[in-house]
Amino acid sequence: LLQTASVIGKDVPLLLLHAVAELADDVVQRGLAHLQAAEFLYETRLFPDPEYTFKHALTHDVTYGTLLQERRKALHARIVGAIEHSYPDRLTEHVERLAHHAVRGEMWEQAVTYLRQAGAKASARSANREAVTCFEQALVALEHLPETRETLEQAIDLRLDLRNSLFILAELSKVRDHLRDAERLARGLDDQRRLGWVSLYISHNSLVTGYSTEARASGQTACTIAEALGDLPLQIGANIYLGAA
Repeated sequence: LLQTASVIGKDVPLLLLHAVAELADDVVQRGLAHLQAAEFLYETRLFPDPEYTFKHALTHDVTYGTLLQERRKALHARIVGAIEHSYPDRLTEHVERLAHHAVRGEMWEQAVTYLRQAGAKASARSANREAVTCFEQALVALEHLPETRETLEQAIDLRLDLRNSLFILAELSKVRDHLRDAERLARGLDDQRRLGWVSLYISHNSLVTGYSTEARASGQTACTIAEALGDLPLQIGANIYLGAA
């Protein structure tokens, strides 16, 4: 029971422990009583959902380390399903935990989805460093999936997400690298809409880093695509950066 709790995390909601442990409720309660008496766990919350916490971080780490890799992987995957089943209308609250367990359970498709959602959530509260970490992990998870049009589109979109957070952090060389990768992918897919937006951002990044010739060329590409697609927001943005260049 302590090993299962260690996979859930340092904080252990009772609802998840019941769902993952696959033991009768009375067995879980007796086990928790023993673990509390031995000062491994203690109760930190009663309402709305009871929750337990490891008394010492070292206890958590050592217990987690006693599990074989395949057992850990299986438990992490089971926890993802348990969270989805237990909190179907509150997944946004648990998206960071879902991302964490999906990665360690090697559930790569869910990992990409939840990591991107966690990144967007972090970005919305201006936690841009955290957002970058989530988006970068999502790109790594995406590499484990078969290369299809859908996954290549996701690879472009994640790089645009990264651009937004990295630009605020003034990491402009990284922005440039991600946009060049996105441009290559968009051209390979002949995805004009995505290529237009990538070109717009390349124009902006080139403008603020002093590459005015490149800014004009990319801005013109974005304008041409925007006009062909009748995409007014893209056309406005492209004209702004092209005009500035």
